[in-house]
This record gives sequence, C-alpha cells and structure tokens, in this order.
Amino acid sequence: DGFLASKRIGEKVYNGTGEDAQNIGSVNDVVIDSQGKVQAVVVGVGGFLGLGQKNVALDFSEVSWAGKNGDRWIVVNATKEQLEALAEFDPRPYEATVAVAPATSTAPADTTAMAPANEAVTDQTRTGAIDKSALTELPAHDITAKDIIGTTVYGANDAKLGEIGDVVLTADGKMDAVIIDAGGFLGIGEKKVAVGMYRLVFLTDAGGTKYLYTNLDKAQIDAAAAYDKSTWAERRDEQRIMIR
Repeated sequence: DGFLASKRIGEKVYNGTGEDAQNIGSVNDVVIDSQGKVQAVVVGVGGFLGLGQKNVALDFSEVSWAGKNGDRWIVVNATKEQLEALAEFDPRPYEATVAVAPATSTAPADTTAMAPANEAVTDQTRTGAIDKSALTELPAHDITAKDIIGTTVYGANDAKLGEIGDVVLTADGKMDAVIIDAGGFLGIGEKKVAVGMYRLVFLTDAGGTKYLYTNLDKAQIDAAAAYDKSTWAERRDEQRIMIR
C-alpha cells in the first residue's frame, strides 16, 4: 500500500482514465515533509521532450492512482493549461545542506547540550545551489576536451545530472559531444548519455572549477538512448541529445 519514489519519478501524468485521457506532464520530483510524509509531487508541464518544461507542485491529496492497460497511471483532475498557469515550483528551500560548524576554540567541548547522534546541525548560511552570478562564461577557444572532463553537469532547476566522463571527437579533431555519466553510485550503475556540443555554454569560477548548466532533466536523461562507442558511427543521431 505504498510506492517507491524512484519508480514514480519520470512517470506520465494524465487528466483522467477514459479513452480520451491526455498526458499533461510527468513527475520530476517528490517533496517529503519533515515528518517523512509525501507533501507534493512536482510535475513538469509544457516544453518538448523535457526541454523548456515548467515544474509545478501538486498537493499529494490532489493526485490519484489508477490501473490502466496493465499499468498504473498517475491522475490529476486538471488540464495541461491549468497546470501551466500555476506558479513555478522553487526547489531552493529544500536544498539546504547539512553541516556541522567548525570549532572555534581548543577548549574541551561542552557535551551537555550536544544533539543526539542521529541529528545533524543545519548550517542556515549555505544552500546546495551554486552562486551562478559569480561564474563567468568560458570562451570557446579556451575549451579543451581534457579540461572539461570531470565537469559537473546541472539540469533543470539546477539539479545535478552527473559529470562529464568523456568527449567524442569528429574525424578532424573537433568536439562533437560530451558524455555525461549520469546516475549510479561511485561509478556503479551509471548511464552514459551523449549531448551534442551545439549551444553548450561552460562556466567557470575564480578558482578555475568548471560547470555546465543545461535545461535537461532526469526524465529526459532516463529516456535517452545510452551512448555506445561501438555503434556511435552509424547511430550517432539516435544516441546524441541536442540542446535546442
């Protein structure tokens, strides 16, 4: 009588269960409150193939589940236009990092007021988001394949998608696509996805760390064909995602 969030993210959302039911979006995230209950589902609406989507949050009580054609549908009583008219979901309040403030004294710590071992102190001064206003665009002539391998790739709503694990070069030595190692854990279970170099903009901070921001989302990465070096030559157009 429950569900795995990982199995719901990416699923399509319909406005009914009849034969004329329309796909009005897809689940991009799940919001869990401080008590561990599902508060809302974040639905991506609009756009094309995941690009240009707008994320909106729907109260979990407004979502129902229905069996259809041997599958489990996510159903909401709304039109696509009604969802697109909602305020865009802002994930930043949920992205605060958890950290313990460094000690400021060498004196023995007062343990009488320490939090229980299973509770961490939240650092309210930081969030998980990068301050993009402090980043500068990396000139195209300064970009080399070697330099951008390892670059962290962010997608819609600044969600981390993975890192650049490799670069595909053309026969004349130009960069054709970057290979994003997405998902997995410590390199296990990763999916390699090729993204064309067209319209990619790399940013760098004062320390030289590079970042790549795209409008791709997890659902699109999951739906994309995996990069396969052995079939790239003949199936390049199928395997390569192009930013529009």
